[in-house]
Amino acid sequence: MDMLTVGNEVTIKVKNVMWPVRHRYANGVAGPEFNVYTGTVVREKWFGAEEIGITTGNPQFPFRRIHRERIVEVGGATIDYTPVKSDRITKTVQGSKGNTYIVTAENGKATCTCQGFSFRKTCKHTLEVLA
Repeated sequence: MDMLTVGNEVTIKVKNVMWPVRHRYANGVAGPEFNVYTGTVVREKWFGAEEIGITTGNPQFPFRRIHRERIVEVGGATIDYTPVKSDRITKTVQGSKGNTYIVTAENGKATCTCQGFSFRKTCKHTLEVLA
């Protein structure tokens, strides 16, 4: 069972993206190598397929968005969410108004020919294919 299911209360350990380039920053600005966050897993429509959200408890900053590949532990258990290389997939998807769109997915990322994808860089068609 995936602990990162929406609604689950979790504690996750995440790699700090600034850590590999910490030598470029003033002493201590890059922060620790890992950050630990506790909260409830949430999902927003603008998240990419490989992103999750976790609540913060701060009303001015209600959640943080985290790329799955940066997560190293969930609930104390070591996790490897490194994207698996896969073959390219092209599918024809029927839209809600009857239009037909072409979704192309490769290595966990997808593109779609619908108008929504052209300005949001995500849409329900790509999420459907990636799921």
